[in-house]
Amino acid sequence: MRLTRTLVMGSLMVIPGLFLGLLIWILSGQPEDGESPLIEVLACNAIPLASIFSGLFFGWVTGSEYAE
Repeated sequence: MRLTRTLVMGSLMVIPGLFLGLLIWILSGQPEDGESPLIEVLACNAIPLASIFSGLFFGWVTGSEYAE
């Protein structure tokens, strides 16, 4: 049950991570021609992955009542 809870919370954190990444990408001026690869990597990769991993971590830590 703890693993299921962790996977569900991690997969649900995709939505806010992608939304936040999109918001930062739009606010940075939507760089498409490679003029600022740091913003592209941060907005498109780092923020969504950090959101997913934080959801997985939070799901695992708060699922201790299901651990046997």
